[in-house]
Amino acid sequence: MRSVWSVRGSGLWPHWACKENDVDALTDLEIRILGTLVEKSMATPEYYPLTLKSLRAGCNQATNRNPVTEYEELDVELGVKSLKLKGLVYFMEPKGGHEVRKYEHTLFEEHRWNMNKGQVALFSLLLLRGEQTASELRTRAREKMIDLSPAQTEESLEAMILLEDATIARVPRQPGQREPRWRHKVGLAEQIDPSIVPELDDADSDEMPNLPVAPAPTRIDDMESLKAKIMALEARIAKLESKAGI
Repeated sequence: MRSVWSVRGSGLWPHWACKENDVDALTDLEIRILGTLVEKSMATPEYYPLTLKSLRAGCNQATNRNPVTEYEELDVELGVKSLKLKGLVYFMEPKGGHEVRKYEHTLFEEHRWNMNKGQVALFSLLLLRGEQTASELRTRAREKMIDLSPAQTEESLEAMILLEDATIARVPRQPGQREPRWRHKVGLAEQIDPSIVPELDDADSDEMPNLPVAPAPTRIDDMESLKAKIMALEARIAKLESKAGI
């Protein structure tokens, strides 16, 4: 992990740029938080950056979300802290007694993806709703963010595929579908389709050991794991800051 120092507000702040696979390892909650921050930065810039309360409301809103979620405030707070440690979110600390901490994403700074406004809008929609056709993306982007022509939409999607660290992918058109669909590639690096089972020869199947089946993780398990990861990352950052004399 490399450290990038930027001037924000009244002083220097450490921006911890991700390894290439950090974005691939994001959880569904972290993806929802990022998508919400990107969307709100474009759709309602007058209310951006977001407070924790408004960020939670944006994550859980019933419109333009698939699936619709019911994250608790603690869930969102832990998720946004994890994203900060990965260099994907910046905390704006309160300057006065009546202010509260606010959050903004850092996805499109110079050391990340070079996207224009239209591409940012399309990317946020993919983060928030999953697979969609170009027509669906264009319609939803036009509602609150940016009005793109069909040609501009296709050009923007094709250009995003060509980025050095491609953030989206085209899903081949399936029988009965009129046009291909698009999906984001964030958080997909280690996901495995459970419907795909490798074929085994009869001879091989007799030699396969009886492997234990791990229980499905519970929400509590996930939260405890996330807390442990955050504590470990905070310790690493403190150590690096100490070496840097900060």
